[in-house]
Amino acid sequence: MMAPANTRHLLNRLSRSARLLPVAALALAMPLRAHAQASVITGNQVTQATVETIDPSSGEVLLRDSDGSLITVDIPRTAHSLPHIQPGDRIKIRFFQTIGADVVPADSPQPESTVTSAHGVTNRHPHGMMVSFRRKRVRIAAVDAAHHVVTTVGPDNATQTITVHTKAMQALLPTLKVGDTVDVTTMDAVSFEVLNRVITPSTTVHEGTGTSSAPGAPAGH
Repeated sequence: MMAPANTRHLLNRLSRSARLLPVAALALAMPLRAHAQASVITGNQVTQATVETIDPSSGEVLLRDSDGSLITVDIPRTAHSLPHIQPGDRIKIRFFQTIGADVVPADSPQPESTVTSAHGVTNRHPHGMMVSFRRKRVRIAAVDAAHHVVTTVGPDNATQTITVHTKAMQALLPTLKVGDTVDVTTMDAVSFEVLNRVITPSTTVHEGTGTSSAPGAPAGH
């Protein structure tokens, strides 16, 4: 079961091992190399799923959607204003994600990640929404534009070799050179409803007044 401190966190990044979402081009690289950038849509989905497991130590939520596929959701600990969820809950998810890359001067300020979250009620069901921007800086270690392959070095000095499949990102590769600094931004916009829970407004009946009001509201006279 998920500890109370973690159950209020939900839905930063939506992914699955079988590539849940199709990838499409969003923008082309800019013509000026100093401002070279590209962005692609990596997720655009509406689905219903059941919460399978919640790992409070890693912040991962495992969901199973209506066709039986598994979805892994990473939860930022800074997303505090989200409804409680637990294994067995049925949720409806609306998810949109983009990934962008921007060539920047090496001495420019370090990129910062941000997250905004909120909760409310939709059709009497608990509702949550979150928009997050996860940003990291990498250095280009090698580029093979002809084969759409790039190798980067991250903040922890870990090396990663990536084959680029989207046309917008492929258009950026010829503008890169070894030693370039690139800021990578993942944007997630997610909203969800907990379908198996219904919120019923509480009322307080004041005897002799013939009225009822929500707790804390003044009684009628």
